[in-house]
Amino acid sequence: MNALPQSGNSTTPLIEQRERELLKDARAHVYQVENGYQLNAYCFNPPNHVNAEPKPAIVFFHGGLWDVSMPTQFAPHCMHFASRGMVAVTVEYRVGPKHNATPVDALEDAQMAMLWMRHNHASLGVDPKRIVAVGAASGAHMALSLAMQPDVMEIDGFSPRPQAVIALSALVNTTRKGIESERFPDTKTATTLSPSNNVRKGLAPSLFLHGKSDTIVPHEHVAKFTKMMKRKKNRCELIDFEAANHSFFNFNVSATHFEITLNSMDAFVSDLGYIEPTEYV
Repeated sequence: MNALPQSGNSTTPLIEQRERELLKDARAHVYQVENGYQLNAYCFNPPNHVNAEPKPAIVFFHGGLWDVSMPTQFAPHCMHFASRGMVAVTVEYRVGPKHNATPVDALEDAQMAMLWMRHNHASLGVDPKRIVAVGAASGAHMALSLAMQPDVMEIDGFSPRPQAVIALSALVNTTRKGIESERFPDTKTATTLSPSNNVRKGLAPSLFLHGKSDTIVPHEHVAKFTKMMKRKKNRCELIDFEAANHSFFNFNVSATHFEITLNSMDAFVSDLGYIEPTEYV
């Protein structure tokens, strides 16, 4: 299956061309069909992956605050990690304007994408015990929820929990004292699904990258959250970026910040033992 995703609004030919170019090296798989919509996972494989040993995987959930479908956001990151020997996947999930969806639907899609990967790990060439979940903003909320929710769906003995999480400009507090709670079906659901309400011992290692001038997700939310994680003895690192706003890590916003964040992510994954370390100049 090689169909490109549709955007939430009418897609211009220029955007379609850009999406095709960014995803040309990926293989598209339909991981779920919901209400007639096909949801794709775009897999970038490392070189010479045919009949190779199972590889660690890294799965990306784009940002957009559950409004915009943009799985190409992390295509450059996928290309990088595929070149480093991982199976790199960028996932499209249901968003509000296009699918009349809520964050709960998006989280269900994230769970299904992870379960699909683990259920099909042999054909995908993935080591199901070495999967990193990465997300930006709302996508980071989803990645963290996969790792932190006390109760998650399991199918045929497979779990959607990642072994580690990388969160960029992460939305960590969706309670009334946080932000975006109104996007959830009700306040109780927003509170239950808030990562800030699910901090406990024994959680997966995590790396946070956040701009100190973020006007959408306040830096203090993430600073408080990471301190809570450390108090519970979880491995959790926060890298701050001075004078950086919400989208600082995207290549089209700052090539410098893109390179620094990508190198930081690479070092984190390397420290997990999933890829060989690299010295950066």
